[in-house]
Amino acid sequence: MKAIDVIDGRTARRNRNKDAVLDALIELSDELDGEPTIDAIAERAGVSYRSVYRYFDDRTDLMLSAIGRVMGDVWPIFDVEDLGEGSLDTRISRLVEVRLAAYRKLASLSRVAVRARADEPAVAEGYDRVREHLRAQLRTQFATELAAFPARERPLVLATLDVMFQFESLDYLAHHESMNDSEMTQVLTRHLRVHLADAG
Repeated sequence: MKAIDVIDGRTARRNRNKDAVLDALIELSDELDGEPTIDAIAERAGVSYRSVYRYFDDRTDLMLSAIGRVMGDVWPIFDVEDLGEGSLDTRISRLVEVRLAAYRKLASLSRVAVRARADEPAVAEGYDRVREHLRAQLRTQFATELAAFPARERPLVLATLDVMFQFESLDYLAHHESMNDSEMTQVLTRHLRVHLADAG
C-alpha cells in the first residue's frame, strides 16, 4: 500500500470521526434539556473521550463547530423569498414562516449557545452576528412601513418588531406558553401588524 493511501485513509477516518462527534452533540442537544457532557458525546459518536479533544481544541471549539455545522445546513432557510417585495400581508407571512422554521431547526443548539455566550466571547460574537443579520433582514422586509415613521421613531419601532423574534422570545412562546406553530404564527403576525399599523 502506498504511503499516500495510508495518509488519505487516516484523513478520511479522522473526518468521519469528527463529523460523528458533531452529529452526536447536535443529536444530544435535541434530546437533552441541557448541554451534553463530553463523555456522552464521545459514547454516542463511538470515539474515546480523548479523541474528542484530538479533533477539537476545547469545548468552545466543539460548540462553535457544531453551531457552524447546523447554520451551514440551514442558512438558506433564513432567506426570505422576494425580500421587501409584495403586500404587507405577504411580507409578514413570509417572514414569520421563515423565522419559525429556523427556530425549530436551531432551537436545541441555540439554547446551549445562550448559556455559553456569557462565558465564551467567541460564542457571543457569533450569536450577535446572526442577530444583526436578522435585524437587517427585518429592516429590509418592512422598509416601506418603517420609512413612514418619523426618523427618530424608526429605531424604536424596529427594536419593538425585532424583540419578539429573538430566540429567547420564541423559546418562551414554545415552551413556557406551550404554543404550537399555528399559535406562534398568530402571535407573531399580530405583533407585526399592530406595531406597523401606525405607519403612514
